[in-house]
This record gives sequence, C-alpha cells and structure tokens, in this order.
Amino acid sequence: MAGEGRILSRADRRGRLGRVVLPLLLYPLYALFLFLVFPDEAVFYTGLMAAYVVPPVGREALIPLAAALGQPWWLTALTCTYVDVVGCLVVALNFDLVLSLPYVGPRLAALVETGRAVLERRAWLRGLSCAGLVLFTSLPMEGSGGVGGAVVGRLLGLGERGVICCVGLGAAAGSALLALGAEAALSLAGGGLIIGIVLLVVLVAAGCILRRVALFDKGPAPTYRER
Repeated sequence: MAGEGRILSRADRRGRLGRVVLPLLLYPLYALFLFLVFPDEAVFYTGLMAAYVVPPVGREALIPLAAALGQPWWLTALTCTYVDVVGCLVVALNFDLVLSLPYVGPRLAALVETGRAVLERRAWLRGLSCAGLVLFTSLPMEGSGGVGGAVVGRLLGLGERGVICCVGLGAAAGSALLALGAEAALSLAGGGLIIGIVLLVVLVAAGCILRRVALFDKGPAPTYRER
C-alpha cells in the first residue's frame, strides 16, 4: 500500500485522523437529526441503523420489517442509504487502515483477493465500470451494500469520488425500490401475513437472479488459489 514503511508527517496524521473520525461522526449526527425532526420514529430508526451496521442483517430483512411495522417507506430508504454511504466513506477513504484491523482486515483481504481473481478471469466485468457498481450496490443481497460496493469500486479502479457517487446512487435506488416493493406487497396482501411474506420472498429472489445474470457469467467463480 502507498505510504507503508514511512513515518507519517504531522499533516498526514491530521489528514488520516480526519478521514477516520469525520465519517464515523456521521452516524451520531444522523441519530440526532432523527430525534430532532422525527421524534416519534427516532428510536426505531436508530435501532434499524445500528442493526444495519452490524452484519449479517441486511436491508433485505430490515426494510420489509419496517414496512410490516407501518414505518414510512421513504424514511426507511433514506436511513439505509445513509448507512451505506457512510460505510462506503469509511472504507473508501481508509482502505489500507481497514485492511490492518484484526478480524475485519483478513476478511476484507480475502474478499479483495477473490474479487481480483474474478475480474482477472472475467475481464468484461471491468467494462461495466460505474454502471456495474451502481447495479451491484442496488441489489438487496449480502455483501452488496456500502462496504461491498467500496471494495468492488476499488477493484474496478475507480477513484474515491467515483466510488462514493456510484455507491450512493445504487444504495438510494435499491433501498427505495425495496421499500416501495415491500409496502406494495403488504398492501396487495390486504393484511394477509402469509401472502405478504411470499411476495417479499419473491422480490428478494428476483434481485438475486438479476444480480447473477448481470454480474457473473457461467461457471464457478475462481478462488484465490486459482490465480
């Protein structure tokens, strides 16, 4: 990584501190915004934000839950998008630092190596560039949120601004579509819980199929050992 093996200057240390602290401060700032502007929903959405930050719970589970509890779809989509963008900021601006963290670093490094092997065997994926990253981030599947989007953007060679913009667009589109779909499914069910659950499962399954068709060609994905 660039910068390894040298002592950081005072300006570099200040810059690094800002790149770490400022994105992390966006989480409590959003919670404060919720309590000031939406006091009735603040507790629920603060909990949703915390649950979304900690894996393995993803928006494909949290958004339908919010819809089932009667929460406004647009605030649900806004909250999930916000968490994705902040997660992308943390990883995109501090990729080398995140790789050095215990437990998190090795998992992220394994994801990077496997992703690099996939791109080496399937060069056409690089041609998707921004559009591919937006699509990847928008689909409600495990690993396709802000952090996963930042990793894929890094492998595609996009700059920090490009990664953040693509992840933000994809997260907003994916969260809004899933929230609207969940609300529509519950409305069509007319209060029938089983029908609503079936419709939500179909929605998530459709997203899974779309991602496989759009992002992967036939054949098993290569692992790091195949390189």
